[in-house]
Amino acid sequence: MRGRLLVVSHAAVLPANQPVYAELMRLGWEPTVVVPARWRHVYSPGPVGAAALPELETCLRPIPVAFAGRPQRHVYRTRPGRLLRRLRPVAAFLEEEPFSIPALQWGLSLHRAGVPFGIHTWENLDRPFPAPARAIRRVVLDRASFVAARSPAAAALVRRFGPRGEVGVARHGVVPQEAIATKNGTFTVGYAGRLVEQKGVNDLVEAAARLGGGVRLLLVGDGPLRAGVETRAPGVEIEVLDDMSHERMHEAYGRMDVLVLPSRTTPHWAEQFGRVLVEAMACGVPVIGSDSGEIPWVIRETGGGVVFPEGDIEALRSALERLREDGGERDLLARTGRAAVESRFGIRAAAEALDALLVRAIERGAHG
Repeated sequence: MRGRLLVVSHAAVLPANQPVYAELMRLGWEPTVVVPARWRHVYSPGPVGAAALPELETCLRPIPVAFAGRPQRHVYRTRPGRLLRRLRPVAAFLEEEPFSIPALQWGLSLHRAGVPFGIHTWENLDRPFPAPARAIRRVVLDRASFVAARSPAAAALVRRFGPRGEVGVARHGVVPQEAIATKNGTFTVGYAGRLVEQKGVNDLVEAAARLGGGVRLLLVGDGPLRAGVETRAPGVEIEVLDDMSHERMHEAYGRMDVLVLPSRTTPHWAEQFGRVLVEAMACGVPVIGSDSGEIPWVIRETGGGVVFPEGDIEALRSALERLREDGGERDLLARTGRAAVESRFGIRAAAEALDALLVRAIERGAHG
């Protein structure tokens, strides 16, 4: 047995974000997963309550938070030291950014208790932070035993801030699902995510319109651009699904011939992963992505898609036309992508990377 492990994660309030911790349990850990009792997020009209995967029913520890729905600014309404004295974990993992308030709240208590802990980071853009956030990042990085960076770019960026502990790449894990194939014969271009400017949704609609027929768009999500995209491309059939839960996304992927993530970088944001790329490939759907942020890395790692220059609508149109006309290439990309996702972005691979960081942290000790 590895020992008792404390996890703090606002994302794990949803069962969809818990499989890696169930896998850590199979690797010998005894996890206690602290999550907000209630949370708010953009994909739900109201607050959601904490729920557990069946295998984690006895491991989930919902705790009320202040400022639910603010990933970097929420605070747990508890004294972490009391829980640490009761659990006596041998290690901890804070699935929070190093500049966040929950990382500071739990990191300081873990450091005082002599428990080695790690944090994670998605940040891949050196954007300006207010002084309090920079101060929190410095305090947390000075005490964390490791940083689980979710991409090579995130690892390179956090190293610039001088962390005391090890920095390792620990990819985000995705559970492969079997897509329910319901294609209707028309070349269907899919998109999943918020309908907002920085996601390049208007670029996708314009590229589809330039194809000149024989194409339909399936947009899964909602947002301020919705009213515009539904009328922006005359002659192109556009369907918007705004009520698709994560557990049912394989149904949407099963209707797509290709998924597109046409994100555009802004001064304060670049695509940090593109989870829908990996989910679509896991369902056997080839992908097209812009070269914003980590999208090219994901597509290179998997070989399951095509990259185009962000904002280049004609390049996107050309990529769509190429895959529309070449079913053989679509099939090859789909097979290649699915196999690579299972081996490189699967839950087992993600858990093993995190397990290795935790084991090495214990070997070094809390202050080593």
